Amino acid sequence: MTSEHAISYEDLEKRRQKVAASRKPSTIQPQLESESEAMQAIHEIFNPSLKIPVREGPFRAPDIIVPEDFNVERDVDIKKLAELKEVFLLFDTDCDGLISKADLRFTFAALGCETSEEQLEEMLKEAKDPLDLDAFVELMSFRTVELDPEDVLLEAWSKWDLYGTGKIDENMMYEELTSFGDKLSLSEATEALRHAPLVKPKCLDDPPMIDYPAFCHLLCGVRKPPSN
Repeated sequence: MTSEHAISYEDLEKRRQKVAASRKPSTIQPQLESESEAMQAIHEIFNPSLKIPVREGPFRAPDIIVPEDFNVERDVDIKKLAELKEVFLLFDTDCDGLISKADLRFTFAALGCETSEEQLEEMLKEAKDPLDLDAFVELMSFRTVELDPEDVLLEAWSKWDLYGTGKIDENMMYEELTSFGDKLSLSEATEALRHAPLVKPKCLDDPPMIDYPAFCHLLCGVRKPPSN
């Protein structure tokens, strides 16, 4: 039985199309699901954030220098020079522009280190008297200038960073140090990596990973990078 008010299918379709044409487009954006840790790791592997310094030509080790040949402005990297000045201000506890035996005693005590008077005297013997900022920078710069610059260390460590993530498996480094080349004992390898900063693991199953760019920053000398 058909009602006299029944609407044909064609009329319903025309009405639907008319309503759809007059409807405004939706401004609500669909919410994207947060990226999983696995996808984040994949993106980091194929799009690493770490940028290895670009250098031209092989690195030539710096010539051995003597104190008479050392020049702070010429030989010391400007960033390292600024760091040495910050360290000087930490040691100069009485802010008189000089580092005295009292300053050293107070600084080591604040760090929880017991230092005898003989040790303090021995430290001061290595420096010029008075030990002002210039003398401190000259002393510390000469003692560390022969170490490799930061870009050289970073390039060397990056050989173990197969995916450019800025991290190296600590267990792998122990194996490399104790199994190849000039082999180290386990205790020697442990001492060598004792201050290596580790990346906080995302889960308990993750191996300990060394943040080697930060480690290179701790290890490097203050010499300016070699100019090609």
